[in-house]
Formats: sequence, C-alpha cells, structure tokens
Amino acid sequence: MAKEYFFIFYSALAVLLLTGVRPTAKGLWHEEALSLKSSKALLGFCAVAIMLHHMSQTIYFANEDPGILIFMVDIGVCFVGLFFFFSGYGLYSSLRDKPDYLKGFLLHRLPAVLIPFYLCNFVFIAGSCLWGYQMKAQEILPYLTGVVLMNNQMWYVVEIFFLYLLFWLVFGFIRNRDAACLVYGVCVVLMIAFSLYLGHDTTTPTQGLWFHGEWWYNTTFLMFVGVLFARWEKQILGFIRKFYGISLIVSVLLVAFFYSRTMYMLQTTGYWYEWPGHPGYREKWQTLAVQTAFVFFVVLTVILVTQKIRLGNKVLDFLGSIALELYLIHNLFLLYMPVKNRFGYILACYAAAIVLAVPLHRIDRKLIGFVGRIGTKRRAV
Repeated sequence: MAKEYFFIFYSALAVLLLTGVRPTAKGLWHEEALSLKSSKALLGFCAVAIMLHHMSQTIYFANEDPGILIFMVDIGVCFVGLFFFFSGYGLYSSLRDKPDYLKGFLLHRLPAVLIPFYLCNFVFIAGSCLWGYQMKAQEILPYLTGVVLMNNQMWYVVEIFFLYLLFWLVFGFIRNRDAACLVYGVCVVLMIAFSLYLGHDTTTPTQGLWFHGEWWYNTTFLMFVGVLFARWEKQILGFIRKFYGISLIVSVLLVAFFYSRTMYMLQTTGYWYEWPGHPGYREKWQTLAVQTAFVFFVVLTVILVTQKIRLGNKVLDFLGSIALELYLIHNLFLLYMPVKNRFGYILACYAAAIVLAVPLHRIDRKLIGFVGRIGTKRRAV
C-alpha cells in the first residue's frame, strides 16, 4: 500500500535540510544564522514541510490511514511559528538598523504581501472554477476581494497584514522602544483573544471568515517573540552562547514535554471542545497555553542549533525565494488534484505547486517593483 512508502517523504525532507550543512569551528558561532539569506532558506524548508502537514491532514480527515505521516497532522504550527518569528525579527531588526525605516514602510512591506495574496487568490478562484466549482452570485465579490477566503490557508497574509500595520502604528507613534514593544505585545495578545472568542466559522462553506478558527491565533504570539528577540538580540545571544550546552539540552527537553502536553490537550479537549451553550473558551485557552509553549521552544531550539550549524543549499535558496507563493497556492492542488493513490497524490501536489509558484513569484516581483518605483517617484516629487 502507498502508506508503506510514506517514510520517503521524511527522508526527502531530511536530505533537503541537511545537504550542505556545515558545523562552525570550535569556539566560533554562526554569526549570520538570523540573516535574511539564512532565514529565507529555512523558511523554504518550512514551506514544503507545511505542504506535507496539509496533505497529511487531507488524508487523515478523509478517514484514511496516513501511516507514519500521522506525526505531521498536528505539527504544522511549528513551521508557521518560524514564519511568524522571522517576520517579527525582520521588522524590528530593520527598524533598529535602517535609518527612517518606517517612512517607506507601507510602500515596501504591504505590497510585498498584498500583491502575492491577490494574485494567488485570483489564480485559486480561477483554478477552482475550471476544476468544477460552481460559484454562487453572492460569493463572487467576497471571494475576489478576500473579505471571505475561498482558500482559507491564505489567513496568514491577512493576519500578517494587520500585524505589519500595527507595528508601523505603534513604533511610529511611540518613540520609546521598550514602551513600544510593550504596547505591541499587548496588542498582539488582544488580537489573539479577539480571534479566540470569535470561535469557529460555521456559516461559510470554506471556513473563510477572518479570525475564526484556532489557526488564526495559535502561532501569532511568535511574532511578538521575534520582535523581542531582535530588541535584545545581543543580550539574548550572549546568554545562550555562554550557557550553550545547558540551554540546548533544556530547550530540547521542554520541546518533548510540551509536545506531549499539546497532544494530550488536542486529543482530550482542544480547540473544538464546544457545543451550543458551551463555547469552550477555557479549553481553548488551556490548549493555546501549552501549544504556544511548545512552538516557542521548537523555535528556540532551531535558533540554538543554527548558532553552531550552517544550513543552506541551492534547493533551499530556491524554495525560500518562492516560499510565500508555495504557501498560498498549494491548497488548490490539495483540493482538486485528481490522483487516487495517496503517494502519487503527494508527489503530484508538490510538483504542481512548485511549477505554478515559480511564474507567480516572477509576476509578483515585477508588480511589487512597479509599485515601488511609482511610490519612489511620487515621494521625489
């Protein structure tokens, strides 16, 4: 049966990640571990890992046996957490290192996520219709504008848009950086609480209402963690390098502990422990607490490991360049790929998503560059 060969996908991910690995010399550190180049390569790996997570869920929720891929069903939060962490880290490190960073912020940051969002959204809608989806008249405008997500895996861009905008507002108006960090953290927590109390979307066929569902908030806090890490980067790196061995051991042990607690909560109560008259808020907060700790220590462990090991190869660099498009478009093939054999289904989804993500990325770059040039000319005038 196909599931007997699913271990091949784990092997492929391991080869992808470990090819080109180089340990640093004794007594030295990988000083570029958090650089844009290194983080994009790592996020390229995260993108294909998230795809495997979603394909494992597709198999599992179809009441089929995912075999060894059962581990991937609930592990996608770790990879999304890394996306959020590096987004927060990138925001604050750019603010810290680039003069007048916030002046051109809206022009450069927002088109970089909105243009891929709307291009991929249009392609997803067109592809769905070509594959037989019959769109109702009342769905056209909400889906095209993204006010309701036809592809609910696009939630990440909607949320990151608001988190970017919030960063610009808070750090633009509050000059004291420590105070701004505190206010930003409070706002992030309020966003999490707002989404949690909205509950799940039971009114649209795609579960596409904004901020409805635990995937909208169970990794959001890592955005704030990334901001804090960049704010006190020298102090944090100094501490973990001074106590590197014990820090790594403790972090790995806490990953194992909070993974077991997270799985227990997901299997016994979790985010869906709700019924009429019982929205399950307490259970949601309990699950969120242990899952956030789990994701936090996974991210910390990754940071610790990359302090001594250089990750990166040409394939990771390539995947990193198209990571956002892969993230946004692969659900089209998860839903409509006409392959019955699940092993072949996974291969076909990977191949089709990568082939489509490449031209989408090229179009995105051209459109983003065009918008940037227009904005630059207007500022010059």
